[in-house]
Amino acid sequence: MTAHLLPRRRLLAIAMAAAGSTIGTASPGLAHRAKSVLTLVRWNAGAGLLEVDHALHAHDGEMALNRIVKVATPDLSQVRDQARLALYTEARFTLTPPDAASLTLRLIGAELAGDDLHVYQDVSLPAPPARLRVRNTILRDVFRTQVNQVNFDMGGGDPSRIRTLTFIGADTDKDVIF
Repeated sequence: MTAHLLPRRRLLAIAMAAAGSTIGTASPGLAHRAKSVLTLVRWNAGAGLLEVDHALHAHDGEMALNRIVKVATPDLSQVRDQARLALYTEARFTLTPPDAASLTLRLIGAELAGDDLHVYQDVSLPAPPARLRVRNTILRDVFRTQVNQVNFDMGGGDPSRIRTLTFIGADTDKDVIF
């Protein structure tokens, strides 16, 4: 092979690979993002805390503030609107042990991280719960197709102690056993 053909062949191979990687795929601008909230509930043994982290897409959160809380032009880069969305989220998520009242989750705060707003809660407990009844209606009063997933990690990442609940449609309370 002559030396002058090698760069052309490399260039052709790179161009074909780039073209092939886009054939049959939608551009990110055309893709449809699902309406979803991901919540992680984690037992922190060292602190004796059940920690909750809700991740909401910022645009969806701003829609909730506009439609439900009636904020004319919500802006989640502003602390005031982050607090409003945190209070909205707090009112739509509960954890209830068997034969007891719902846990009083302490609202720690919220922060914007990229395209997501994270809302943090926790509650002090003497031991991780063995069972919980969960209600998650976050954004389900805003979007008909909303899907909420709650992941539970009660054993420091031990796969045998991880559980997942999904809330869609008319789902109400669901039970999880660890």
